[in-house]
Amino acid sequence: MAVALLLGLLSAWRPFARSRSGAALLAILAVAFVWAAYLSGNWSEVYQALVAVLGAVALWSSPAYLEGGVEEAWSAGLQAAYFILLGVFLASLFALGEHWSLLALWVAVEATTLSSVALIGLKSGVHPFEAAWKYLMLAGMGGLIALAGVILIGGGSAPAVAAGAVMLVVGFGAKAGLVPLHTWLPDAHAQAPAPVSALLSGVELAGILWVLHDGLQTAQGLLHGAAWPTDLLIALGLLSLVVGVGAMAGQRNLKRFLAYSSVEHMGVIALGMGFGGIGLIGALLHVITHGLAKSQCFFVSGQIQTRYGSVDGDKIGRVHEGMPWSSGGLLLGLAALAGVPPLGPFFSEWLVAVGGLGHPGTVLPAIAMLILLALGFVAIAYRAPRLWYRPMQGVPVPREGALEAAPTMVLSVLLVLSGFAVPWMLHWPLPR
Repeated sequence: MAVALLLGLLSAWRPFARSRSGAALLAILAVAFVWAAYLSGNWSEVYQALVAVLGAVALWSSPAYLEGGVEEAWSAGLQAAYFILLGVFLASLFALGEHWSLLALWVAVEATTLSSVALIGLKSGVHPFEAAWKYLMLAGMGGLIALAGVILIGGGSAPAVAAGAVMLVVGFGAKAGLVPLHTWLPDAHAQAPAPVSALLSGVELAGILWVLHDGLQTAQGLLHGAAWPTDLLIALGLLSLVVGVGAMAGQRNLKRFLAYSSVEHMGVIALGMGFGGIGLIGALLHVITHGLAKSQCFFVSGQIQTRYGSVDGDKIGRVHEGMPWSSGGLLLGLAALAGVPPLGPFFSEWLVAVGGLGHPGTVLPAIAMLILLALGFVAIAYRAPRLWYRPMQGVPVPREGALEAAPTMVLSVLLVLSGFAVPWMLHWPLPR
């Protein structure tokens, strides 16, 4: 853990990050985490391996993104601040995977929030500031409510623990993008640097949900196994699926489209945590498989923005002509988010559904989940082809080079392998 935190903070040193030495060391750290997880069957180390992989890709792609492409390049001062904040963000994401007390994990969650808010509002302009302000207000309020929940759960009496459990769901749910306190998420993704969006959606949201799950497990133990806290999580998960899928169909901006997809998939993870048993394993697997797929899409959206100056679906098209490799990675990522087999998200979503179908009280939410995921598939199938076949206006851009496409290729391989890794991971014990 100390090495992971040190590497995260070392990434704040701009020359280290820009030289891509940070990306190489984080990639090595990811291999170490995977090996440790293989030996111990520890789910937390798998999560930290995901943070290391996506952090490596973020550091690799950040210099090209900051150079601006067809847009104005970031100033030297803004770039220095960006790498400092990105290093703090990475260190706090590693901390989310630790077996700490609930209060210590709350501190880690707050660190992820504050550093990501600063990264979103770093670039000058009214829209980044507005998105960061909305994020800060809702997530900051959520943090205070969650802190009150942590304190009440520590109080010990049944009424205090019950109130604390509700506050945890509200507070951490706001930070994780669960409906109805999700409204900051689309604006934040639309304005955040693409590498930040990838980390935010790929690992931060799911990591916060896992902290929420830990807190609810503690509360349920003190409430002698009361089921209503997880029932509340199931209700919010189902509501998030409804809103996420419903909003996806009307989105033209690629990053906003992916943001609402994140709302949808956080709903899937919340449902798996609420179902328990095999559904809980499916939820943790979905943290990994969704993290790979969603970050893949966000990283490519950053390449599209630097090349074409926009991620508006009405302004971009035929992306395969200038980005043959990365556009293929985007197609693979969207297919995974749609639940196409044999990619990893298909299996993790199915395990969540099996967890719900296995208990009479959760059969209806599980069936509703499957119907909504089918509608999400339709939304992606409708929107995605336009990126390849819409006529593209403007001057043709040069074709991408091997270094530019390398992270996409790595994530594509991992995304394909994630489907084959599911049977191996099913033999692991339940987390925490």
